[in-house]
Amino acid sequence: MKFGFFTMPEHPPIENWTLSYDRDIAAIVEAERLGFSEFWIGEHHTGGYENVPVPEYMIAKASAVTSRIRLGTGVVNLPYQDPFMVAERLAFLDHLTHGRLEYGFGGGGLPTDKALFGLEPSEAAPRTNEALEIIWQLLTSDDPVTYEGVYWKYENRQLQVGPYQDVPPFAIAGLTGLHNYAKCGANGWKPLSVHFAPIDNGTYDLAPDLVGMGRAMLEAGAASGIDPAVTRDNWRVVREVYVTDDKNQAMRDIREGVKRSYDYLFGLGLGALMKKGEGMEDPDLTFEWMVDNIPWIIGSPDDCIRQVKELEEATGGFGTLLINCRDWVTTDKWNRSLELFARYVTPQFTARERMARRQHMANVALGIA
Repeated sequence: MKFGFFTMPEHPPIENWTLSYDRDIAAIVEAERLGFSEFWIGEHHTGGYENVPVPEYMIAKASAVTSRIRLGTGVVNLPYQDPFMVAERLAFLDHLTHGRLEYGFGGGGLPTDKALFGLEPSEAAPRTNEALEIIWQLLTSDDPVTYEGVYWKYENRQLQVGPYQDVPPFAIAGLTGLHNYAKCGANGWKPLSVHFAPIDNGTYDLAPDLVGMGRAMLEAGAASGIDPAVTRDNWRVVREVYVTDDKNQAMRDIREGVKRSYDYLFGLGLGALMKKGEGMEDPDLTFEWMVDNIPWIIGSPDDCIRQVKELEEATGGFGTLLINCRDWVTTDKWNRSLELFARYVTPQFTARERMARRQHMANVALGIA
């Protein structure tokens, strides 16, 4: 398993947003220093909390002050944009990052963004699918592309600057259905599972859960002849993570910030995607319930190791755990959480650390082997 970050990014409207962008860049630098493998940055245009409208700009700046960490658009919202312009921007950015770019796409999750651009919600999926076809052709074809679609029409379009990577690594975020997970499985792309999707939502069928996402991508991958191990390795799962001395301290530290964040998400109507079983109402989605039932990964390093193992077992396995970046605590507490995670949690899941060998040698030294 690998580890990285996803950031919406979320910065409340009371904050200094100019400073928030600098802090986000600093967070990417710190993530690389701690050995994390990737960092994804979202795109939003309304709402007052998620304040990056063009993740490509953030990635370009971050790439200049890092050298190893992979950087992903998490995601470019395709229904609002000309696919040719998206393909051209990302191919160019692929060069600026020297091939560290992850090409992340989605249909746009914010209802207020859809309203801003006058998008009928029912058009989001077909627009996204059409744009993906065009962008893939533009990025992978050596010949000019002609496309006759419902929403876009091109004749003999070709990128002047093609992508740096031989095969652009596509990723898609899925929010309200399983179709994007099936598409990723069928094409060998990387699915991104949102941080508030429960592992298994029981009989509640209004929103996808992680078990259903995994099943959809594996079935589609198998139909395309893709090794299930490859499909699982492509899967990115985002979770809320906070590490400190113990679970009680963790909950005390983040409680106020959690309320602010989730009041915002509930206000957007996203509480429906978090529920398990029939009959739940938004007031039932308490802090304590979400920690235990989504579930989140919080507490001591030992707590988090156990929780990650439980998540891995419950889903059948995935390639990368993405920590959801938050403004719940001060920077010093957040950085301590990440350092504890990098020092004590990630080695338990990283083959190159060879923890069993180390433990055996320690046992020999202590005379208990």
